[in-house]
Amino acid sequence: MRFHINEVFDISARDGLIVVGSIRDGELVGVPRLRDDTSGDLVHVLGVDHLTPRTRRTGETILVVDRADAAYVEVGRSWTVEE
Repeated sequence: MRFHINEVFDISARDGLIVVGSIRDGELVGVPRLRDDTSGDLVHVLGVDHLTPRTRRTGETILVVDRADAAYVEVGRSWTVEE
């Protein structure tokens, strides 16, 4: 299962980076453990954010990711979900 990054928001009032993306080949249950496809490094997900009207319509998922992992948070990048 993969998470493909569609959009990123850096909102200073939030604890982490807001990452909007699409799940490919499955669906998330709980807070996922993710690895960056390019580097193989672990990406630290702080939580799954609430659905918005947009994400309900598009089927996208919103993750909150640790700011320390900003190097892996780029539009177009993909992460593999470990099970």
